[in-house]
Amino acid sequence: SDKLVIITDPTVKSLYGNNLKQSLTSEGFKVTIIDVPEGEEQKSLETAGKLYNELSDFYAERATPILALVGGVIGDLTGFVAATYLRGLSLIQIPTTLLAQVDSSIGGKVAVNHGQLKNKIGAFYQPRLVIADITTLRTLTAAELNDGLAEIIKYAVISDKGFFAYLERNLDQVKSLDERVLEEVISRSAKIKAEIVEK
Repeated sequence: SDKLVIITDPTVKSLYGNNLKQSLTSEGFKVTIIDVPEGEEQKSLETAGKLYNELSDFYAERATPILALVGGVIGDLTGFVAATYLRGLSLIQIPTTLLAQVDSSIGGKVAVNHGQLKNKIGAFYQPRLVIADITTLRTLTAAELNDGLAEIIKYAVISDKGFFAYLERNLDQVKSLDERVLEEVISRSAKIKAEIVEK
């Protein structure tokens, strides 16, 4: 397709979205960028409906990929929209939080909430590609990093004693965003998550 849709949130749009749009446009793509306000309340059928209208206004076709340039909540919403619009558009996850890089972008579980129903309306819809750019982690708060780190430690505890020992030895490097260590940690975590999903 010569068209691409980027779905993001306002913060990520200002940090990376506009640059990504400009780069893709300079390569000859027609790009629209849609930002969705942050927050769990956005993960709804109402917001999905708004995104469907935006996709229709852009004349998105079956061959038009959707790029989810966000963390986990809006990434789930974007995946749900990609799975259901025109019975499925290609989804590319570009997660911008540590938790999303090791968990939600890989799992293929996409869903929205509806009233008291949390994540009960959804699908299993795998992305065609996941791009985990560790430089996006530099803008996270300590709390956001810790959310991802907790998931990583859980993976190590349940499936890889050697990985757990590696985390113990390199915890300070993870927290200080050492690129070499982060690449190793995210890669190993993604592999564990992918194995769980395959089962």
